[in-house]
Parts: sequence; C-alpha cells; structure tokens
Amino acid sequence: MTLGAVAVAFALGSAGVEPYLAALLPLQVLWVLIRPEVVRVAAPGLVVAVALDSAGWPGLLGAAVLGGVCLGLAELRLWARRRQRECALAAAEGVTAPVPGAETPLRRGVLLGVAGLVSVIGGGGLLAGAGGVTAPVGFLLLGLGLTLLVSGALGRYRARRLHSAPAPVLRVLVRDDAMARTEVFAADDVDALRPLFVVSVMPLQADEEEEDEEEEGDLDDEADDELLEQLDDDSPGPLREAVLYGVPYDGAEVVIVSADEGLDEEPVVERSSGPVRPVTRWAVRSAAGTARDVTIPAQPVLRWRAGWLDLVAALLLAQWGVWLGWGAFTDAGTALWEQILVGVLGLFGAARVPVKLAWRITADRAGLWINGLFKVTHIPWDDFRSARHQTWELKLRWRGGRSWAVAAPGWKWLERRRGLTHPYDRLASELTALCADPALRPTGDSTARERGRVVWPWAVVLGVGWVTALVVARAGL
Repeated sequence: MTLGAVAVAFALGSAGVEPYLAALLPLQVLWVLIRPEVVRVAAPGLVVAVALDSAGWPGLLGAAVLGGVCLGLAELRLWARRRQRECALAAAEGVTAPVPGAETPLRRGVLLGVAGLVSVIGGGGLLAGAGGVTAPVGFLLLGLGLTLLVSGALGRYRARRLHSAPAPVLRVLVRDDAMARTEVFAADDVDALRPLFVVSVMPLQADEEEEDEEEEGDLDDEADDELLEQLDDDSPGPLREAVLYGVPYDGAEVVIVSADEGLDEEPVVERSSGPVRPVTRWAVRSAAGTARDVTIPAQPVLRWRAGWLDLVAALLLAQWGVWLGWGAFTDAGTALWEQILVGVLGLFGAARVPVKLAWRITADRAGLWINGLFKVTHIPWDDFRSARHQTWELKLRWRGGRSWAVAAPGWKWLERRRGLTHPYDRLASELTALCADPALRPTGDSTARERGRVVWPWAVVLGVGWVTALVVARAGL
C-alpha cells in the first residue's frame, strides 16, 4: 500500500502537479483505509489547498469530487464502527469487570511513534536536500510520518482509556492465524467457520517477570522457535476459550485472557499491540474449498506455468518503468542521483519481468521444481509446507522458512459475481491437495526440459536495453 502511494506521488509529481498536492492525493486514499478520522479534516483541507494553488475550476472540481468521495467512504466506515460498538455492547449485556494488567506499564504506540519520527525526519531531509520529481516523495514521507504519530497517539489513548475503568466482558473463542495474529470467534462458533475480527496481541509482562527475564531466557527461545515453526507451517493454531475485555470494533483496543495450549499452564493475559480489524464476509474462505473441490488427473508429471494474468502483471510493471524513466530522463532539471536511482529500479524490473513471464512449477514423484532467475529450485514433498493465494500474491513455503512468490492482479468481487476462479486459487488448491494426499502425487520423473530453464539471459537482454535507452535519453538532454 505504501509503495503504491509512493508510485502515485512520484507519477503525479512527474506530470507537473505541485509536490504537496501530489503527496496529498494518495494520502487521502490511505487515510480512508487506515485512519478515517483524519479524512474529516484532510478532505476539506485538500479542497482548500487546491483553491489556494489557483488550479482553476477543473482542478477545484476534481479536488471537490475526490474529497467528497473520500469523506463519504470515511463516514461510512465510521458509521460501521458505531454499529459494531452497539452490537458488542448489546452482546455484553451490561456485564463489566476490571481489566487485567492495568498496573503494568503501557507500551502501546511507542513503536509507531519512533517510526513516525524517522519518517518525518526522512521526509524533511529529502525536501531540504533535493527538489524536482522527488519532492512529492518527501511530502509523502512527511505525511506518512504524521499519520504514524497520530496512529500511535490514538492507540495509546484508547488503550489507556480501556484500563481506566471496568470494561464490558465477552466470552469468545480465539486462535492464532498463519500471520501470528489472533482470530476471534463467537463463543458458539466451535468449528471456527466465521472469524469476527483479527487483532495483534502481546502478552503482558509484570515488573517482577521482567526482573526474571534472564532466568526465563531458555523458555523465551522455545516460544520463539514455536512461533517460527507456526509461521513456516502457515496453518492456524488450535481453538481456545477466552474472555475479551473491551468493546471490539474497527480500530479498538482490547485485552484477551485465554486458555494456554498446555493443559497445566495458567491463563494467558494479552494486550492488543495493534487495532482491531473486522473480517469481512467476502474475506472468509471455507476450508472445504481447498482440497476437496480439486480434481487432479493421474499423470507422470504435472506442470503449471505463467498465464495471461502474469502477462498483464509484467506489462503493468514494464509500463510503469518506462513511464518513470521517461519522466526522469526527459526533464533537464532532474538531478543525477535521481536518474541513477531510476536506472537501478529499472534494472530490478528487468530482473523481475522474465520471472513473471516464464515461471514454471513442475511436480513429479520427487517433489516440486521451480525455475527462477539463476537456478531451478527443488522442493522435496516432505519439505513442502503450503501454497496460499492472498490478495495478489501466490506464495509457496517449504522447510527452513524459505518461500517463493509471484504476483498478478485479481478482482475478488468480479470473480464471485461471474463464478470465476483465479488461476492462482486453482494452483494453490491443487498443490495443497498434492501435499495433503500422497496418493494424488505424480509417479514419474521429470526431465530438465520439463522443469524449465533459468531466465537470467532474458534479464540481461532487458537490462542492456534499459541502460541503452537511458543513455540515449540522457545524451539528448
């Protein structure tokens, strides 16, 4: 999301938009998604800034439309928050209790504050030391830093308010998901079919526990190992009974007291380290749709390769690189270091485009084979852990914390509406079925030709072409 905002700000700055406006436009969208409270001030501020900039009636009308749309979406999110709060209070039925751990030091917001200060300093330094097309990035970093500072302060305020008085209490079920977040379910959802929301939590540590930190170092190492194994396995943890203190809604702070996975262990008290985020219905994926709905033909060797969506992703990446290079090398006022940065980014793209266009996954009785930039990777079946398609990314994981990923665009709403299946969803389901059932796996041995070739020669060709084009463009300035 942040990289997308940087790309938009850079693009608008290259098109001649004032640097602060080029940063303010993508920030509006970012605030709608993560900080809708800010939009109530930022949307009118956008219109005022455009009016003061004397952008004319077309610019003012465009800013008013964008500000109005962002404000409407933000108010819709804030209305949903109020509804969520009302439903949670009704579910608690007036039962309240003191929040555990109120006497422990509150660390919420410290990390966000430090990150915000670093971003503000970086943006200020970029604005002071350069101009041109990088000025919008400086303003964007400044805005991101202020956003992080506001988020940290707001999270700390809500956490402190939660501990200041008895809070509503709810019986729930919880489990750790594959991203080390806590999924919260209704108390009667024993099959974990419908998560209500997710939240990042950290266990409370009392002062006396901190004094014994050195003595418990071995136990902490074991917990870290278990966490790494869970992340590597990419599977959710067991469902546990829990008591939730606070009113869960989008952006709220909560405290969870849950049963430990060990039968003889004491309950675990955890405080939210990030805001509560509701899980929308379209984001809930049924576990039954992973391996049961897949039909895999019996073949000696199975192969999957890049398709038309990968071609679209590669074209979008290439188009963005060409447009970026054109803006940097056709403007005589662009600094040399900015042109060098654009050249390096283009070389990175030259290395990624062949992978997007020519990736191939081959399955035989020995495991999976994935061709890459410099080598063909072999993953034995015993080491293969998971295949997941989340957002735009298909990611394969195997033992040792290693992974391989490729991305292509998708539109979940259209897929559901038209009954379509994203190629990455189908591929992830088939690989998951092969991992779960050895009887479905291929029985033959693949050849080197079937496994695909390394793609670095094509990357070299694209890289040389990119550098040549930049040298010619610079010579023409």
